[in-house]
Amino acid sequence: MPNESDPQVTSSDEESRTTSDDTNTREGSGIDRRHFLTATAGGLAAAGFGTAGLGANTASAKTIIPGEPLKMNATKGGKRVAIINDALLQIGAPLARDFAKKGYNLVIAQPAKGLVKECEGHGAKVIVVPGIEQHGPNDERRPDSTQKLVDAAMKEFGGFDSAYIRTAEHGPGNIFDINAENMQKMYEGNFLAVVYALQSLLPPLMEKGAGQVLILTSASSTQALSDFIGYSAMRAGANTLIQGAAMTAAPKGVCVNAFGTNFLNYPDAVESYGGPEKMAAVASNIPLGRFGEPEEMAHLAMALLDGYNMFTTGQSIMVAGGYNMKLDSIASLMAG
Repeated sequence: MPNESDPQVTSSDEESRTTSDDTNTREGSGIDRRHFLTATAGGLAAAGFGTAGLGANTASAKTIIPGEPLKMNATKGGKRVAIINDALLQIGAPLARDFAKKGYNLVIAQPAKGLVKECEGHGAKVIVVPGIEQHGPNDERRPDSTQKLVDAAMKEFGGFDSAYIRTAEHGPGNIFDINAENMQKMYEGNFLAVVYALQSLLPPLMEKGAGQVLILTSASSTQALSDFIGYSAMRAGANTLIQGAAMTAAPKGVCVNAFGTNFLNYPDAVESYGGPEKMAAVASNIPLGRFGEPEEMAHLAMALLDGYNMFTTGQSIMVAGGYNMKLDSIASLMAG
């Protein structure tokens, strides 16, 4: 397998000579459509198509075949390295387990009880960074929160390959309930925290020329809740921020995506919907008819973090049992 830092191989001169005269000649609006997708950046530039996005200096796609060894940004430890800022709540703990099983070393904060020992049992070296908490004075709203994890990864392993960052400042309120004070909290916890995280994570990954970042936002960012409107709005803004950051990082081979969930079966979420006794009523509004499990979400998140899916970036992937894509029917509308 070619090294990820190797330039893309262009078509040989022999292949170019065998191309028909029709496909070597520009006609009207462009080259022959039959061969457009097989033309390389070098070939297009030579033919005079060195426009934005197609020039010879743009980043080249890398072929990554599942099962083959991946490039490691880490220079110490002999394994790829993943950062997880919250290994206690939501999908953090099952994600850490999945990384450990896949042969990663870990840099984490707030590990769930027994998680470190479990991951070490799978062969991972686990660095726990103190002084970072999901809810408290040292949460992700501080500009140095994610930076502490990055610094630990650089010191212990010489780099990292993947990062999952959970940001969360929940707060109810419709348009008449929200005010400057609670909107400032929503802004800091759900938008500014993402700015700080990306500013810490992206430079070392871009310098290495590879990496994946997944930021948790919320499925309510695309299917807003009217009585959580401030929260939903800030999550939507974070999605756009992540999309812009992805475009900045893409030429350096780094993928950045947003990942949102709703109706997830973990204590904070269950409580926000009225507690366990209300789960059945809430689930009746979810197309799949149930709450999702953190392990399910972690499984999907791994596909965006394990190094093999390097052609997906700038996306906002929402997982809510079909709720975000829900369509009404005439029958359901008539039923009330």
